[in-house]
Amino acid sequence: MRGITEDEKALLVHISRWGSDGYPVRKVGKVWSWGDWRLIKGSPVVFRTKRDAVKSFETYLGILADAVAGRI
Repeated sequence: MRGITEDEKALLVHISRWGSDGYPVRKVGKVWSWGDWRLIKGSPVVFRTKRDAVKSFETYLGILADAVAGRI
């Protein structure tokens, strides 16, 4: 069982309060990325579209939710 860090727990609480407005998705030059929230490092990949960056972040949130539920 993986468990999650305090920062990951805080991110889940932050998202539960702010929803998609709280996603750390940003435009960097001509590309999109999600990243650095407290000690959580973001995706090492940049995305051509905001939609792709959001999808990647939501996949990460799904992994955190599975870890909290004990599925991984």
